[in-house]
Amino acid sequence: MPSEKDLHDEFGLARETVRRALAVLRAEGLIDVRQGHGTFVAEAPQRIELRPGDTATSTAAVTVTRVNGEIETYPAGTTFAVTD
Repeated sequence: MPSEKDLHDEFGLARETVRRALAVLRAEGLIDVRQGHGTFVAEAPQRIELRPGDTATSTAAVTVTRVNGEIETYPAGTTFAVTD
């Protein structure tokens, strides 16, 4: 990813705004900051298996594609549960 300074220069944002945006992305697990190496887009797992009784909650919107092809989008904070 571009450096904090490069993002500031490219978009004309205050450095504090860039820092806050990067902090949000980091808190959501979307970027990895490696001191002395830079900031990188985090790799998302290919698939997460859930079992009956498991639940999952997302901090970002989630799109679900059903077996029948229907697509549904749910807001951040939605809790998902596996049922039989």
